[in-house]
Amino acid sequence: MPYQHGRNGVLVVWDSSAASRNISGDITDVSYSGKRNNPEVTGLGDDSNQRIAGLRDVTLQANCIYNTDTGSGVYDVLDDLMSGSTISLVRYYPVGMITGCAFLTGCMLISSLGVKGPVNAPVGLSFEMQLASGSMSGSTV
Repeated sequence: MPYQHGRNGVLVVWDSSAASRNISGDITDVSYSGKRNNPEVTGLGDDSNQRIAGLRDVTLQANCIYNTDTGSGVYDVLDDLMSGSTISLVRYYPVGMITGCAFLTGCMLISSLGVKGPVNAPVGLSFEMQLASGSMSGSTV
């Protein structure tokens, strides 16, 4: 299985009551990115830039269809996280829960939540989560 389709992706977020919530059914796309700030430590006698391994950061962004199910819809889950300061466990399975395929796990904080309601399309929801503590770890199903 060298190629996989994104339609099978799964995103599970632990809500403020520590219950795992699979919000995949409302999601239309997910973007995961990691970066590292590598500080420069170049001295006067160096011929090229010198750097040391710096701090890592991870961001997960997603777009969704706004779900109005009270208590179980994606908006209620994320709004509850946004209202508090709960660090949420997040698991992202980019190609789904397929045996042998990779997934990512980490503790994240929600950093943005937005709603967009165009006249000629479904109401959309977007959110971003950032690494809160530790690091994202990869494993396989």
